Amino acid sequence: MSTYEATIQQAFTATHALPLPAGGHEPSHKHTWVITATFRSSKLDETMSVVIDFVLVQDALADIARDLEGTNLNDLDAFVDGRASAERVAKLIAERLIDALGSALGAGEDGPQLDRLEVTEAPGCSAAYLPNGQS
Repeated sequence: MSTYEATIQQAFTATHALPLPAGGHEPSHKHTWVITATFRSSKLDETMSVVIDFVLVQDALADIARDLEGTNLNDLDAFVDGRASAERVAKLIAERLIDALGSALGAGEDGPQLDRLEVTEAPGCSAAYLPNGQS
């Protein structure tokens, strides 16, 4: 079966610190986090012939990035345990993006699905969350 993909990016700046295996936390440090959201669909939208409207996703990602901009991620309720790892940040953003897009996403196999949400915290260092499992 043929599949189409569409990818949209957005960035924000925030700090975090991870617990160290020997105890304590690494020093709090800032990253420019780059969000890469990839959507898949076996069919294109009938009106625009796109997987998903770029503008719709850009607006949703901009809202999420604006909410996270300048924060210490460890202070968010999602990371009250102090483990704001890139993997968990990717999951948090994926969940927020899915909620924000609501009915724009297809149900089941029909229509666009968020396939992969990747965050890059530094060049060459990224982590991803796949909401639907293996892609």
